[in-house]
Amino acid sequence: MGNINSVIIEGNVVKNAELSRWPNGTPYCKFTIAHNKSYKDKDGNWIDIGNFFDCKINGNFAESMFKYLLKGKHLTVEGELTQNRWKDEAGNSHSIIGINVSKVSFAPGSFQPKEEGQQCGAPSFNQNNQQNYEQAQGEYYPPTDENFSDSEIPF
Repeated sequence: MGNINSVIIEGNVVKNAELSRWPNGTPYCKFTIAHNKSYKDKDGNWIDIGNFFDCKINGNFAESMFKYLLKGKHLTVEGELTQNRWKDEAGNSHSIIGINVSKVSFAPGSFQPKEEGQQCGAPSFNQNNQQNYEQAQGEYYPPTDENFSDSEIPF
């Protein structure tokens, strides 16, 4: 049986993404998203907790996405958890867990269109489906085939 390592987090970009390159020239971008959670304590008071998740996108997908990962953008990321371990100069061990992102979905109204005044839906981008910016403008409606009968509906 294989191991499952999958995560989906919704939140807001904390600051604009940074684009860099690995020593072999492969691009990557880093950004952090904040996920807020609220709950009531035993006295009925609302408590807000902010969680921050470091995210990284690798390859050409990083170059395509980093300019849209701007501070305050509301989005959902999908990917896998990664753990980096190291020792500092004093020999102390450190560890950090982040998200290696494979898909980014923008909330409706959060994806800024190319031309001012245009509205767009909530496009979704992933490593296997690198839509370019122009293809993402406008609302997306899946194609329909009106030549079907009620007997073909499976429910």
